[in-house]
Amino acid sequence: RELIELLERATGKPCSRMERGVDLSLFDPAHRDRAEDGQFVIGYVGRLSTEKKIRSFAMLAKAVKEAGYGHVKFVFVGHGAEEEWLRKNVANAELTGVLRGAALARAYANLDLFAFFSETDTFGNVVLEALASGVPAVVTDKGGPKFIIEHERCGLVASNDEEFVAAVLRLIADTALRRQMAAAGRERA
Repeated sequence: RELIELLERATGKPCSRMERGVDLSLFDPAHRDRAEDGQFVIGYVGRLSTEKKIRSFAMLAKAVKEAGYGHVKFVFVGHGAEEEWLRKNVANAELTGVLRGAALARAYANLDLFAFFSETDTFGNVVLEALASGVPAVVTDKGGPKFIIEHERCGLVASNDEEFVAAVLRLIADTALRRQMAAAGRERA
């Protein structure tokens, strides 16, 4: 919405938002093939770079551990300059590199929660792909992803790091809410 208003002011012409879509047969919860081993998997898909606020995952991992959740694993799908930093600073992290097609769809479907700290994305297609895969998302209140997430229905929108952590901890603890949000996310997508 912010970019639409900016363009309207700059051009003096009306602008409107065009929704995007994702392939619901590719991004589908049916692709989940992870063994139920008691682990909770928080994931991220995208460039592993500074503008995506990737380093915030270290703070999140620390908070999750301090809250007593030792069964949480982080999965990062993508490539970028922050890869080595993530390896050194986020315990229980798996970095898959870039995935495409069926491998990407499986990676999404095998997540329990999608975390997206970026404040600069104009849309955030990865958030829509996560929802289509039956994975609720936590996003920031800056940038386009906040318009994809229906707050309290298919995910949570946080206005600062403390709210982001609280949202993640809430969804780790509340399986029923997470399942409701997963179904609503699929419907939204």
